[in-house]
Amino acid sequence: MKLETKKMLKEKQKIDLFTDERYEQVKDLMKDRMSCDIWLNNYLSLDPSNKAEWCADHLVLFVERELI
Repeated sequence: MKLETKKMLKEKQKIDLFTDERYEQVKDLMKDRMSCDIWLNNYLSLDPSNKAEWCADHLVLFVERELI
């Protein structure tokens, strides 16, 4: 999933935002949200690329809002 997330960020020309620490924070948040939201869990479990896309989108969002 990490490589797919990097690939998606590269396609969006946002690869400079990627760090291992940020990735781990977003991944942990995703796991927490999946345990609380059945719909999100089902959606992310359908296709492995859904998880990578979710991580990439949220990583960009959080960095741009200076949350991480």
